[in-house]
Amino acid sequence: MPLFLKGYKLDMSKISHTFDIQPPDIPQDWVISIINCIPRDAYEYIGNGYEKDGKLNVMIVMAAGRDEKELMKTPVTPSDKTLADVARRICTPAIWPSFDEERTDLDSPPTFWDGWRSGATSLLEWNGTVQKGI
Repeated sequence: MPLFLKGYKLDMSKISHTFDIQPPDIPQDWVISIINCIPRDAYEYIGNGYEKDGKLNVMIVMAAGRDEKELMKTPVTPSDKTLADVARRICTPAIWPSFDEERTDLDSPPTFWDGWRSGATSLLEWNGTVQKGI
């Protein structure tokens, strides 16, 4: 049974519009800076969910579970003011299947940073290209 992530997708089109990003810069360059501005206790972890077209997105995960219908019963609502502001401006709330579907240990979720250390560079895969480096 797949793992589902409930939270906020960092929306690249909203990031581009909000920060008026022009080539050669790309919105993915802002991901680390955005994540770093949110207090760590405001979310469970940073993860990756699949879009319907199979592309990955970076997510601010508020909850995770195997029962998608159960996750849908409550709204995604941050209590932290910074996360609420970031979510309103540059994120899209929803539930997505997890990049790491085979996880069995939900008490110790993987982190965005663990993915980088392990060489899982696909954590920042966007539109078929991999963004490398931090």
